[in-house]
Amino acid sequence: MIAAVGGSSGQQRTDPALNKLAAAFAEAFNAKDAASVASFYAEDAIVMPPDQPMVRGRQNIEAYYARGFRQDISNFRLSPMESAITGAHAFEAGASTLTERRGTTSGKYVVIYTRVDGQWKIAYDIFNND
Repeated sequence: MIAAVGGSSGQQRTDPALNKLAAAFAEAFNAKDAASVASFYAEDAIVMPPDQPMVRGRQNIEAYYARGFRQDISNFRLSPMESAITGAHAFEAGASTLTERRGTTSGKYVVIYTRVDGQWKIAYDIFNND
């Protein structure tokens, strides 16, 4: 579902490990499993959704997604365009699509990861629509 995007120099611009995380996140989202989606976040993570206050902490993030999953949504896709790992932190920027009752919405996102007990966890997540 998520393919690496090559740059103009032919070098890969996305990290395969982060691509796998994005695919797993989308899978949990499409299953409407708020607990599973929240497990991708660090305990003190912050989600910055459009036109809404920031959501702070994994427990509140789980509640945020649980509310959202009550809507008629389906077929969430993430398409990483660029990502990199630098020590204990990583970033990913990409495009997204989400189908809902009114149609399909396209957007973009940036995620900052941090290494927690040997696993990548989302520390910051910001997204908005095109």
